[in-house]
Amino acid sequence: MGYREFLNLVNESADKLSGLIEQGKSFMILCHTDADGLSAGAIASMLFLRSNAKFITRAVRSIDEVLTSVQNMPRDMVAVLTDIGSGYLEILKERIGDRVTVILDHHQFESEADVPRDWVHVNPHICNVDGAREISSAGIVYFLAREINEENTTLSTVAVVGALGDLQDKSSEGRELTGLNKMIVEDSVKLGLLKVVDDLLFYGRTYRPLHLALAMTTSPYIPTITGSEAHAVSFLSSLKIKLKEDDRWRVFAELTEEEKKTIYNGLMKYLSSLNYPPSIVKQLVGKVYELTREEDWTPLKDAREFASLLNACAKTGNEWVGIAIAMGSRGELLMQAQKILEEYRKKLSEVLDYVVKRENWQELKYIVAIDGGTFIDDRMVSSASSILSSSELLPEDKPLIMLATVGDKVKISARASNKLVSRGLNLGYVMRKAAENVGGVGGGHDVAAGAEIPLAKKTMFLAEVDNIVGELLKSK
Repeated sequence: MGYREFLNLVNESADKLSGLIEQGKSFMILCHTDADGLSAGAIASMLFLRSNAKFITRAVRSIDEVLTSVQNMPRDMVAVLTDIGSGYLEILKERIGDRVTVILDHHQFESEADVPRDWVHVNPHICNVDGAREISSAGIVYFLAREINEENTTLSTVAVVGALGDLQDKSSEGRELTGLNKMIVEDSVKLGLLKVVDDLLFYGRTYRPLHLALAMTTSPYIPTITGSEAHAVSFLSSLKIKLKEDDRWRVFAELTEEEKKTIYNGLMKYLSSLNYPPSIVKQLVGKVYELTREEDWTPLKDAREFASLLNACAKTGNEWVGIAIAMGSRGELLMQAQKILEEYRKKLSEVLDYVVKRENWQELKYIVAIDGGTFIDDRMVSSASSILSSSELLPEDKPLIMLATVGDKVKISARASNKLVSRGLNLGYVMRKAAENVGGVGGGHDVAAGAEIPLAKKTMFLAEVDNIVGELLKSK
């Protein structure tokens, strides 16, 4: 599996990073703008904070922002790239190869030969470990931080949040973190910071009223119920589920096992009546990762909801709020983050309502493309594509390519099923090659990837993607 090799790589890299800290170097942490990226940035920030090192943390959306940030920082400052960088090794080497750089990333890369000798590059793919399913960037930074200072094992919960934010539990049947992620879970459980239980995975299961928890559940997306309190109330009432106990709203965590079964079976029948696959409901059962030291009434209690909060901060220009929360800030800042999350979920619900109407769907020979134009915020396209791809509303034999326009650029988010990956599809490769062919950049994982291209090349890009996907699928 390569776990031992990966941990050896972490140990070697920890020695190099510790050496830079001892030399009195200052650091600029550049983290990607999603839940995993902010989690990784927060863990890296705590690593340097506890090492008494000088550092700045900044969230970046693209490789262009990385290059600009690095080129403008002092010559003796070390750049630390988390959740971004591995897919752009050639560009980074060409533009900033003379600077000492640390890359802690789990995305696919073309050639390790592109990494200068004095750089630090920690990536699971170097050791044949699957970065899409077995460890996130937050997990990579966690292992490094743990090696440098055992006190950093307290950051294990943030690494779990990062992995769940990257949907790494989706690859297992029971919605469970596996591989190196499971080692991190074990660290957290041993410290008493995390509790793992099997349950229905409704949003706000410990503190939101039943109907709100059902309506706000987006993973999976439940047609006509997700985003609609009225439909959620109607559905639960039809099953004779009591919404209130005296004058108090009931929550999912206090339902009896019989009531949970009633809801589960009811959802299967409901979806079947709408001609949707009842198997969607299977995604609602799995491991719940509870942060034991968080208050029951906050979204931080459930690690998946914690990840949703970080993602909302990342996608709305409030990255610093998310990083501060992941580093341990609470109080008024947490209240602010909750407001950000509520607004974000409303916008995301509008996007999903727009997308499921299928007005802008284009089915090519090997792919399904959804062009959101300027209606879909380019910062939300990855969240929308992830939710839609897990809803089973798409043909299972074609990957999803979702597009959003911002200025003269198009942001693309691509998703594929594990079944397609087993047939030879690798979206990271597809996005990189297709984007390069039209003057853009792209990359990612085999099941999830993204790209940014010139607006004028959108049609050509989709044709390139369709062609490359077809070649990969026909080669198996």
